[in-house]
Amino acid sequence: MGHEVIVVARGTEGYVADSVRAMGIPYHGIRMKGLRDILFLRQLVKTYKIEIIHSTLDRADYVGLITGRITGIPVVSTMMVPRCHPAYRFMDRVAVLSNKQRDILLAKGVAAVKIEVIRPGIDFNRFACPDKVIRDTWNTKTAADSFDLVFCHISSMLPRKAHMVSLELTKACRDRGAKPLLFIIGDPLEGEYVVLLKRFITEHNLDENVVFTGWTKDVPEILSLSNYTVLPSADEALGVVLMEGMAAGTPIIAREGEGGAELIEQYNVGFLFRPSEGVPKLADEIISLNGDREQRRKLSEQCREIARREFSMQSFGQRLTALYQDAVS
Repeated sequence: MGHEVIVVARGTEGYVADSVRAMGIPYHGIRMKGLRDILFLRQLVKTYKIEIIHSTLDRADYVGLITGRITGIPVVSTMMVPRCHPAYRFMDRVAVLSNKQRDILLAKGVAAVKIEVIRPGIDFNRFACPDKVIRDTWNTKTAADSFDLVFCHISSMLPRKAHMVSLELTKACRDRGAKPLLFIIGDPLEGEYVVLLKRFITEHNLDENVVFTGWTKDVPEILSLSNYTVLPSADEALGVVLMEGMAAGTPIIAREGEGGAELIEQYNVGFLFRPSEGVPKLADEIISLNGDREQRRKLSEQCREIARREFSMQSFGQRLTALYQDAVS
């Protein structure tokens, strides 16, 4: 968008470093601790004539804030997780992913004028236009098109991500006469938690209804085979995978009270999992929609259109630039 960007992060190698360098953006790896790094950043500000510092996550927030105070440069932070630390009170602006995070900051005394809800941008075209060959490969491998209801749960294999809810939903839909398939994308595929999930699958005869893929770059292609993107996790700031699911044309399912639920409440693009009601009511709602082909088509188009309009990289960049300009002024 015409801006000059320099990235500083912990370490000199790895996914972040490689990705930034591949875009031709200057990258500097530091320890992100101690006076030496502060002095390095102060010199970086002078060398590049930096006008604004944008930090993310605790250590970078503190280092960025100190550098900003030393150099007189405004500092913006993005709050990536639903957790507040003291540095937010001293930032010039804080971008949050959801109103849930905004409320956390307000409760901790961060001034409302500093806080802006800016949801992340996604590569809309990548999810709206999946690779047909890769899609067909996954379809052949899993026979996804032989199922009449396909869910996709994308997250790390952690208990708070609530994969058991997705498994229970799959079982409930099968018990109601549907033929469901659940894709679980994420890793690690080992450990006590995964053993617990697989035991549930075996005990309820769901072996043919669940596919563990591990982490894969083919998420858009798997989403294109799916009817719903599911993320019923607790303590969730937002859930970018839900936005990606919308771009793929899938309605979304998120836990009531979490950041992802705001997408459903604001745009009417899916269903809430309410722990107080459990899975049965949710399964009834999904089965009901599944029987109305025209309504399913309209909801899918609505998801895709909202994602294109609200979550594109261009839209995200414009909102972030406006926040920068506000902080500088």
